[in-house]
Amino acid sequence: MFLIGSIFAHAIYMDAKDWRSQAQRYHCIYNIGVSGLSGNEVSGTTVIMVPIPASKEGKFFNPPIQKDPYFTQDLMHEILNQPEQYRKGPYFENATEAFDNKERGNWTTFIAETDKGYMYGFRTNETKLEDISFDREFVADYFDIFDPINNGSPILYPIESVSNNSSILYKDYTKYSSNPTYDSYVYISDNLKGAENIISFNIQLDANNDPSEWPREYRGCYKNLLLAKVNGTGYVKVKAILGQEIPWGNNSNWLWDSQYVLDFYGNLEEERAA
Repeated sequence: MFLIGSIFAHAIYMDAKDWRSQAQRYHCIYNIGVSGLSGNEVSGTTVIMVPIPASKEGKFFNPPIQKDPYFTQDLMHEILNQPEQYRKGPYFENATEAFDNKERGNWTTFIAETDKGYMYGFRTNETKLEDISFDREFVADYFDIFDPINNGSPILYPIESVSNNSSILYKDYTKYSSNPTYDSYVYISDNLKGAENIISFNIQLDANNDPSEWPREYRGCYKNLLLAKVNGTGYVKVKAILGQEIPWGNNSNWLWDSQYVLDFYGNLEEERAA
């Protein structure tokens, strides 16, 4: 009886670990908001492109490999007659599956390979445009929250001209002493030339490490933000910023208190008052 109980206990533990929530893994949330498009009437195909999650070198994340069950899990699944789709570990989408050819309103997404590197595109043939609001979540097999820019973690890419930024010692690791900034790009198709409204971009990438793999003092996240107001078409250079929350609850590099954010929203308030 002890052996049977041990087998079931191990199987239950491994199932719980394999099927834990996305937030309990190397987890990213990618949010895109583009406003100022609604009400514009255009002809032809409209294309908007924004930075896409990729490393500084332009490489997409690797999802975790779908795990085969242990013997104990196989045995328990067979006894309980579990559905076939739950007998292996969960399947995680790669970048193409997560991002490409999704529909949101009248917009269809695509991954574009441009002169600036990979970008994330939205395309529509509608003559009357709508604003873009889009979000995706994805899970990676690993990324580094301590130096995401230089250690291959997903950030808002393309990335150029990273600001000089020092690091400070944090226990056995280092983290950024302040919020690094860098140049990136957005793209607006020429059929929006002369549009009445300034087009505003609000792109955010939040990435937390796997709390099951790290002691509490090393659990945290980084947040990558791009806020821009654009009055033009083609490729437009914009500024992005990155902040860290290590460990959870340490908001010393909190992005929403940064001058970068205050300048953007302060300018918006001034424009509304004018």
